[in-house]
Formats: sequence, structure tokens, C-alpha cells
Amino acid sequence: MAARSCLHLLIILAAGVLQAARAQPDSNGFISIDCGLSGTASYVDNATKLSYSPDAAFTDAGTNNNISPEYLLPSGSRVFDNVRSFPGAAAPRSCYTLRSLVPGLKYLVRASFKYGNYDGLRRLPVFDLYVGVNFWTTVNITDAAVAQGLEAIVVVPGDSLQVCLVNTGGGTPFISGLDFRPLKNSLYPQANETQGLDLVARMNFGPADTYIR
Repeated sequence: MAARSCLHLLIILAAGVLQAARAQPDSNGFISIDCGLSGTASYVDNATKLSYSPDAAFTDAGTNNNISPEYLLPSGSRVFDNVRSFPGAAAPRSCYTLRSLVPGLKYLVRASFKYGNYDGLRRLPVFDLYVGVNFWTTVNITDAAVAQGLEAIVVVPGDSLQVCLVNTGGGTPFISGLDFRPLKNSLYPQANETQGLDLVARMNFGPADTYIR
């Protein structure tokens, strides 16, 4: 399959891991990472009621940044208040490593982004997202104030997996949040150990301001 095929199908193979991560999934198998969060303390998000951990245990690249105050939303999810960015052409590929996964289990992977003019440059970036060594999608930030989430279904053949941001020359890659959720193997039967699914959208036809999981 061509790397940027119009088909929303993703070939996913778990690559070798490079980072050492000590953080563990919670009792439900969830991994929820607040990218760019300083310190070592986790917190429960007021909007989603999920527990988020800092990302230092998952990557040793990049820098922590807070978004500009004008883009903060007191009633919104705290995960969008800060980002981890990966400046510099010397390291075009920057990865998060998720460990302590269950081999053969199916996972929903969600990557979240809100630019929020964190760097003060007002330059909206474009960069690529990979699962392991395989292309997932292109992240195209078109509005500094809008949060966007990208999702894929993967089957993990080993006990770890990498999610990588790749600088393609369109601006500095960054990320706000990264979530892993275990799924029943009966869901999304098209996904297997050699083929994953890129979710174009999951629609909520109920109240627009309600979180549904």
C-alpha cells in the first residue's frame, strides 16, 4: 500500500522499541498520557474523569510547552493546556514507547493535538504520524484554537509499541495527548497483527457536549 494512499487502511507492524518506559497501564488496561505535562504527578481530568500521567516515562525527546493563555478553556480537558514539541531538524523522528501491553490484543490508539500558539510563532505545522515504522496519517493543523484527535485500531504482536512524530519540513511536530484503550477482539474484525484500521470518524448522534466512551 502506498504511504499516503487514499484508502483509510493502515498496515501496522510493531517496530523495535528505543525508549525505556516504566509507567504501567491502569487496572482497566488504559494508558492516558498528558504530553508536555511537567513533574511526576498524575491527575484526574475534570472533563473526562480519566487519570492522566506525565509523558516523561514514555519519551526522552522534545520539550514541554504551555499553550498561550488566550487559548485556555477552563471548562475543557486539561490535556490540551500543554504540549510536547520536537524542534530541530537533527531529530526528524521522535517517538513515544508504550510498554506492558498485552501481545495479540487489539487497541484503540488516540493521538490528540491543540496548537494553541504554544511557541508564540503563529505558524500552523504539518507533520506525519507513524505507528512503529509504518505511516499512520498526516497531521495538518489548520486552526490554533481547535483540538483534533486522530484514532487507529491496532493489534499489538508484542508487549510494546511506538507512536512517532516525523518532521517533514512543514513545521515543528507537537502532541497534546496520547491514549491507548484495549478492545474486545470481536470489534473491528478487519484489524489483525499485519493490518490495522485508520478511523476516519466516530460519530456521536446524541448531545454535542457529552463525552461518550
